[in-house]
Amino acid sequence: MCFSQKQSYLHFIILFITSLYIKNKWQLSISLFFLALKDLIQGLSYYYINNKQILNILTSLSWIHITLQPFFVNLIYSYFDQKNINYWNKILLISFLYALYSITMLNEFDIQNDPDCIKINQYDDYCSTYTTSYIGKYHLGYKFSLDNRKNVFDVMKYYSILSFIPCLFTKSKYIAILWFIFVKLIMNKYHDVATGEQSAIWCYLSIIFALPISLFSDKIKQFL
Repeated sequence: MCFSQKQSYLHFIILFITSLYIKNKWQLSISLFFLALKDLIQGLSYYYINNKQILNILTSLSWIHITLQPFFVNLIYSYFDQKNINYWNKILLISFLYALYSITMLNEFDIQNDPDCIKINQYDDYCSTYTTSYIGKYHLGYKFSLDNRKNVFDVMKYYSILSFIPCLFTKSKYIAILWFIFVKLIMNKYHDVATGEQSAIWCYLSIIFALPISLFSDKIKQFL
């Protein structure tokens, strides 16, 4: 594997310290701390990989984290376009409402009692019978037991829309374009693994994009 428990903890420490270092830039600081929590969860998932009950809790937390990612991605974008605060407040509200609904699509939080989804193919980890994590080809992988996303609510479609589209109408559009390219490169490189492992790798490698943007935010704002 290319990733490990120790590396996940290292990423957590780096992101956490950096979030404290840039604490005056609260949008970036909070977002980095949020990303740090994901690496902590991944490290703990490695440690408890053989504990079914704890792994279920950690993977459920991973799902909550994934659903909240559009909110924090847009929070980062908003830092670079603070003149449009009303616009960003609306986008952040929509992203938060999206997260609240998406959380309930996991069977552990399913208050609507909607029908479960059916696997598209063998690589579809988002329609598993049980929410857990596993050791994949390169990294951890997630298996989520979700509602039928095609008939009820296509979580990942709206995840992508909220993560990339709103920013294109603002000064921060170049950051969104770079983020989209970065994500596509990751997905293309790790195309041979299931969706749950792709998601974990994407979360893990987000430090490569988020960290320099946060550390060099002043210079980036001048460019934009």
